[in-house]
Amino acid sequence: MKKRLPVDRYTNREQSWLAFNHRVLQEAQSDETPLIERVHFLGIFSNNLDEFFRVRVAYLQRMAAVDAKAKTTLGFSVSETLYAIHSRITELQVEFDDTFRQVQEALAEEGIQVVEPASLSSEDLDFVGDYFRDEVRPALVPIMLRRGNDMPELEDGAVYLAIRLRMSESKRKLALIQLPDHLPRFLILPEREGTQRVMFLDDVIRAELPRIFRLFESESIEAYAVKATRDAAIDMDDDLSRSVVAKMERGLKRRSSGEVVRFLFDGQMPRDMLQSLLRRMELQPGTSVIPGERYHNRRDLMAFPDFGREDLTHPEQPSFTHPRLQSATSVMNAMEEGDVLLHFPYHQFVHVVDFLREAAIDPTVRSIKVNLYRVAKNSQIINALINAAHNGKQVEVLVELAARFDEKQNIRISNSLKEAGVVVRFGIPKLKVHSKLILVTRKHQGRLRRYAHLGTGNFHEGNAKLYEDLSLLTAHPDITKEVAKIFDFFESSFERKTYKHLFVSPFTNRRRFTALITEETDRAKTGKAARIRVKLNNLVDAGMIDKLYRASQAGVKVQLMVRGICALKAGVPGLSENIEVRSVVGRYLEHSRFAMFGEGKKVRAFLSSADWMTRNMDRRVEVTAPIYDEALKAQLEAHFDIMWKDNRKSRLVDAEGQNLPAGDLDAPALVAHQELYVYHSSQRG
Repeated sequence: MKKRLPVDRYTNREQSWLAFNHRVLQEAQSDETPLIERVHFLGIFSNNLDEFFRVRVAYLQRMAAVDAKAKTTLGFSVSETLYAIHSRITELQVEFDDTFRQVQEALAEEGIQVVEPASLSSEDLDFVGDYFRDEVRPALVPIMLRRGNDMPELEDGAVYLAIRLRMSESKRKLALIQLPDHLPRFLILPEREGTQRVMFLDDVIRAELPRIFRLFESESIEAYAVKATRDAAIDMDDDLSRSVVAKMERGLKRRSSGEVVRFLFDGQMPRDMLQSLLRRMELQPGTSVIPGERYHNRRDLMAFPDFGREDLTHPEQPSFTHPRLQSATSVMNAMEEGDVLLHFPYHQFVHVVDFLREAAIDPTVRSIKVNLYRVAKNSQIINALINAAHNGKQVEVLVELAARFDEKQNIRISNSLKEAGVVVRFGIPKLKVHSKLILVTRKHQGRLRRYAHLGTGNFHEGNAKLYEDLSLLTAHPDITKEVAKIFDFFESSFERKTYKHLFVSPFTNRRRFTALITEETDRAKTGKAARIRVKLNNLVDAGMIDKLYRASQAGVKVQLMVRGICALKAGVPGLSENIEVRSVVGRYLEHSRFAMFGEGKKVRAFLSSADWMTRNMDRRVEVTAPIYDEALKAQLEAHFDIMWKDNRKSRLVDAEGQNLPAGDLDAPALVAHQELYVYHSSQRG
């Protein structure tokens, strides 16, 4: 019988995630955030919520459908969790809508106006009409909803206008129009009296509805936005005759018709019209039916135009050349001289690309091995690998097809790599490969040398400008030898390898991190100073949390920077009074994971691809690398200290999961993402 975990020891995972997204919303509310960036944060909040429904809510609904008394891994009732989620999201939706209105008002004060059809002049109507005729109308396919006809399956995440035509008091018709997703969501109108104006694509269509439906000679036309969010799970069949790629392609097709987990509608829609739509859709019991505002898919606010207003956006922070690579003629030669720690987006991601480009043309390079999770659409990484194959190098790439929402892209790049002669592998059965590894092997004058990249982030040039991540470039023979073992494991997964330096999930990450926590706990028990500092995206695993609780009870000072979900309850007397949890949400998406144990000259530091979640410890291939270079350890300590001292974008996450102000509020303002930029600038010498 499975032991039930005491719920009061942990924070509900789903509630903690919603608390994280509330931190995103707080950035949209903050007057210290540049105004256009506040609009973008509203888009991020909306995008996050969409993914939450597609993944987490869908998963919980599947569990509840199988067993009404189901429990989560931390012991929470699934049905109660779903109820709490719905209640909290309703509150957040109201707060979001209020913030959206406030931001619109602030934009208007700055001479930027979001306009609706009713406020258009005759000249505006001509401009909008021309755009509609040339760009929008060819892409529209109105669907008439006749009695007895099946309701069309709403595309996941797409915005539709539900339209009611009134011919007379008793005669009405219903129709649906899907917003074209290949067009910009915003149409910039000609400036009027110094005011910049922008219009939602939805309203462009609304303004032209009489033209679309003129055949019906209706007395009035009403239009309300609706949107369906579907379960994002991919069902991979067990047909042994099909390749992994074919199975993934079939799974992706099934995803598009997954169960609806949320139906969002304009709250102004008449009730009888809403009921008519719901009857036609035949939604499953438990589906969240949520009233919203005039516009859906406000994730598109991430692309809201800035109108060239530099005063309303973040000041430019161009990435630096790493000081060790500034005058280096060769990345690999620089690695020979000592390890290099890259910190994105402060350092240029092109250093990683240059590492591969150099390997592609170096006559002494024999092989290049990479494992890929996510890459950019027009990836320089992929171009470098293809070039290496054309140059006769042995290139092997492991592609993780199951990288959520990047599956189609990964199938496409796999085909491109194969066509170039690259050996492509597709993960390991039942283990998602989430590590971020490169291994280059060189043979010069009979001497074999290896060069490795171990990182916390993906090989995605675009994300490297927005995501905060770390990459270690090393020629350390002990580390590179073990990276080679991991690539051997990818090729022959039935062979279990041993690792002395690297921690590798699913084998040793949990055990090695547990041992490090235990060592600090034992030090504290003997009266010695003990300290643990960990930076993660998510902390959910009950076993790791319990180890941290024991460390706290022994007197270890535990500082946790957790961007997203944190199931640990900090500051609880007798349980976790020596643990403090903070979270920074700001200009960049905090994504790096690293940990430091001890203080002073005895600090042991590690960077990792793994969060402290059960899946990362036990069901994925994840790699944690030690930092042996003392100068690089000092850089990580400085990095953590700057994050911890942030008193503007940091939040203290208390035992109730509340987001409270953090840092020394009486000290001068310190914003980590600005201070880290200054820090790396000073390192250039």
